[in-house]
Amino acid sequence: MKTMLYPSLLLAALTGAGAAPQTEVQCIDGSRLKGNLVEIGPDTARLEADFLASPVPLKTEKILEISMAAKRGDFKGDHVATVTLSNGDTLRGELTGVSDKEISLSTWYAGDMKFRREMVDRLEIEDRPELFFSGPESIDGWTLDDPPSWNYEQGALRATGPGSVSRDVGKLPAKLRYAFDLAWRASPRFRFIFLSDDVQAGEPANCYMLDFTNSRFLQLTKRSSRTGVTQIGGFINIPEMQTKEKIRIEVLVDRKAGFIRLLVNGNVAQDWNDPDPEQGASSGGIHFNSRESANIRISRVEVTSWDGVVEGHAPDNGEGLMEDDEPPQPKEEPEPDPARIRLRNNDEVAGEMLGIESGKVKLKTRFGEVLLPVSRLRNFTLHTKDNRKNPDLYQIPKRYLGDVRAWFPDGTCVTFRLESSAEGRLKGYAQPFGDVAFDGNAFNRIEFNLYDPELEEARLSFQGWK
Repeated sequence: MKTMLYPSLLLAALTGAGAAPQTEVQCIDGSRLKGNLVEIGPDTARLEADFLASPVPLKTEKILEISMAAKRGDFKGDHVATVTLSNGDTLRGELTGVSDKEISLSTWYAGDMKFRREMVDRLEIEDRPELFFSGPESIDGWTLDDPPSWNYEQGALRATGPGSVSRDVGKLPAKLRYAFDLAWRASPRFRFIFLSDDVQAGEPANCYMLDFTNSRFLQLTKRSSRTGVTQIGGFINIPEMQTKEKIRIEVLVDRKAGFIRLLVNGNVAQDWNDPDPEQGASSGGIHFNSRESANIRISRVEVTSWDGVVEGHAPDNGEGLMEDDEPPQPKEEPEPDPARIRLRNNDEVAGEMLGIESGKVKLKTRFGEVLLPVSRLRNFTLHTKDNRKNPDLYQIPKRYLGDVRAWFPDGTCVTFRLESSAEGRLKGYAQPFGDVAFDGNAFNRIEFNLYDPELEEARLSFQGWK
């Protein structure tokens, strides 16, 4: 994609040979400024650069977004709780409280946060696994084709044509988890290669290959220097790919047992069993391959350990269907029961939460009070279908003039009204959690002028979709 440089910004493009700028400002007219962000507020942002005599003020009403370097903080405790708000915003931290009024998290980026329960859509809890890779944060460390067919933009790997990008994430355990966000336009033809023994090769001698063949079908294949190429199971149907243009892919692997599970948007999509699993050391290569389409983005990539706990069962997803076959209709999910809490091993316990203290949740059950580590829990049912229709029990946060959308490096975001910045913190307000002071280093992007429909095309163009 060629970049147009407006005359007034030619000097900004020539700030070349020194240290790389930490901040890029994308203006609504398409121009870009690079430098260091000095201050940001509801009306103006101030930018300094080597070619400027002093920091210059920029009106935020003229800014589309600001990109900057970010850091990844360290979550404490033995679990990570994910709060998804009713507007789609996502925040993570240590769960410290659940009541009929609010959900409480302890976070590294904003301290203790309390969320209005009626504005929390979902609450999910995960173990803190061993992390082998999380990113991307740049193109550094990735192996590219010659000429390159992928680049790094706005926290994501973006395909500019058919080809591959790969990385060695190091020695891996026998049980592990891969996860990434896959976004596309039109019909994706894409391959994810894992447990690869050669990141320089387009088709490694030893690996597993997950092929997305068109708008809804997927196939798993194994390549082995010992046994050749083996198809594991038939084509499976992924209905989410017909109605969406972005999904979250997770692949759980027990290499020694030959068990591989695919999850799409957190739901079990397919289980495979390799009848002849490799018993050697796990190879650490991962590859993302755009087969024919350039309109593909990969973000929020994670490679972690996995505890081997298998929850739920794969649905009838039409394994073996051909392209012209009608896929099976998904079964309707049963009505969630707010009186039951799901555990990590997929068991459920009926009880009332009395509180959380020292990493343990106190439950009142018919057998008496029970203490469980928070990390043993998987999720809470916060709302029934009827609750979601009741505006007193389920609400969408209000929008405010001056709202910004701030993105964490893992691809999640939070919307709040920006009021000021001081001492490295962004201060603001949002209806779900009230007044807040975020660590400014927590974000790698901040979007402005969110609710102006005339800017949507410019926003999509800047993000590479136009």
